[in-house]
Amino acid sequence: MAGLIDSNKQSLSNGTGDPIADADGLLGQARGIEAQEAGEIAAPATVEEEYAAAMVQMVEEKQDQASQIEDRLENMIESQSARLTQVQGHPPGILASATTRARWQAQVAQAQATVQLLQARLETVREIRDGITVHGSKIEALAAEKLEYRQPKLADDFAELQEARRLHEIHTRQQQEKKREDRQGLVQDAAPSSGLSLTRGLSQNRGSSGA
Repeated sequence: MAGLIDSNKQSLSNGTGDPIADADGLLGQARGIEAQEAGEIAAPATVEEEYAAAMVQMVEEKQDQASQIEDRLENMIESQSARLTQVQGHPPGILASATTRARWQAQVAQAQATVQLLQARLETVREIRDGITVHGSKIEALAAEKLEYRQPKLADDFAELQEARRLHEIHTRQQQEKKREDRQGLVQDAAPSSGLSLTRGLSQNRGSSGA
């Protein structure tokens, strides 16, 4: 910073003889000082911000992967369904042997099983992409695991931050509960004294009336 200020002072004292050029130069120097100051005082991104940004990237990657797998499975199902239709559309003739008919039936059964298997795989992929757990979406859980693998330090820092926040909330609730119990205790302690004072006051009033 000192070097920049010294160089600025030197430029200011020399000048170019052209007022407009000198003014532009001064403006540029001022902006340079402003930019340097902003860079020095700018606070680094918090762990939460870094983790959130990384999670967004991981979730997008997982969603893209799931979408690509889904597209491939849909294409495979379409292809196998067309093959099944083709096989079913060409059954053996009446005069075909038992072996030929059995082979055709096996081909139909295999094609049907393949289509069903691919459909089950597709449903699993969609469940992973769109499924919800008690902790959020499944895709977010997978993204968190991937982030922990790629950036273990960031994941650890975020976990420590979450744990510290949880403990702080527990401590705050305990303090609030203790204050509430203390207030209730004071009210209960004060109640008998008030009743006793009222009883004494009534007794004194009755005594005065009798006199």
